[in-house]
Amino acid sequence: MYHLTVYDQDGNKLHDAPLEADHDLEARIKGMEWLKQHHYEECPYRIFHTSGRLIAFQSHKGKITG
Repeated sequence: MYHLTVYDQDGNKLHDAPLEADHDLEARIKGMEWLKQHHYEECPYRIFHTSGRLIAFQSHKGKITG
């Protein structure tokens, strides 16, 4: 079982749901397709196996503070 979580740049969850796939590559492909379909490719996200194994990850963009 896999899971996809998407965040906005402030760390709020935009999407958090299971992702049906039989193996890591399928989970990555399905997750990336879902992100593209919902226009979330630039958002921070993680795709992971429920055992904790990270499949794909995009971190938050750093904010410049002054």
